Amino acid sequence: MANLDQVLAARAASDNALRQGKPSQEKPSQEKPPAQRCRTNSRRGLSDPGKRSYPPVQSVKRALEVLRAVNRLRIASVTAIHATTHLPKPTIIRMLETLMADGYVARDNMFGGYRVTCRVHELTKGYDGISMVIEASRVPAIELTQRIKWPIGIGVLDGDAISIQFWTGAISPWAHTNTVLGLRPTLLSSAMGRAYMAYCPEEEREKILACLRDDPHHEFDAQTEADFRQLLSRLRSTGKAGFAVRDPRTEPKQMTTLAMPLMFDDRVLATISVSFYKTAVPLQNISAQIVAPLGETRRKIEENLALLMRGAGAPPVEAGRLPTGLAPLSPG
Repeated sequence: MANLDQVLAARAASDNALRQGKPSQEKPSQEKPPAQRCRTNSRRGLSDPGKRSYPPVQSVKRALEVLRAVNRLRIASVTAIHATTHLPKPTIIRMLETLMADGYVARDNMFGGYRVTCRVHELTKGYDGISMVIEASRVPAIELTQRIKWPIGIGVLDGDAISIQFWTGAISPWAHTNTVLGLRPTLLSSAMGRAYMAYCPEEEREKILACLRDDPHHEFDAQTEADFRQLLSRLRSTGKAGFAVRDPRTEPKQMTTLAMPLMFDDRVLATISVSFYKTAVPLQNISAQIVAPLGETRRKIEENLALLMRGAGAPPVEAGRLPTGLAPLSPG
């Protein structure tokens, strides 16, 4: 009891000291507050780029703005950058000094301004044609899956097949497998392959067919080629609003896939597909439940692709000058 009385008396003295503004004799707790977990709000399937975990770092935004201005102006004075960005001149100078220290900008005394260096090319590494297609497709594809529930795939030409580079199965309640990323559906039997072959330019189509004809690993005899050409001709006859369906003998047979091309000018940059169980969508409802929303999403993606490909007045893509990763086959 004596020990308890001493403890109570000590606590009472501490409380009185606090009320009177005097420091307590009791030692402060050595316990550290729990460390906060640093994370982003990138919840799976999130398609709203406006949601952020933390406020943006203004100095980083200003440095990038100055770098973009120097790139556009070619030889940029502080006054010209100020007129373009409306940033204070002292801020512009600090940003330029930082970019110079990291090797992205150099001062050109001959022309009296600043210019970008070759190191800016490092900022585009990893951003090839496939990345551009995914950037244009990601939000519309996610929104389509959220709307119709079925998984959406984006595929690009990869040699003698289509490589699936993006898939929304992770947010689809009716996905039939964990993932199809990295799979390479064939050009002959897959919906993606047929859509690509039907709508790509004739010259590219003939090159690919020649490669398939000369490759012993493909069973592409004269009759198979004739049947395939007839199929492609029927698809093209429906115009750009048409779609391809995969071979019904393809596994899993309880499912089917529809695909459409994603085009820029007359080039096919990629294909978009939707897979669904045959028994889940009656034949008479496929047009309204699958084809129409897929076509609407395709148009949105093609609008995004046009903006990305043309940029600020960039020329159209010429034959044989597709972005890295989208190049067609060459015979031989």
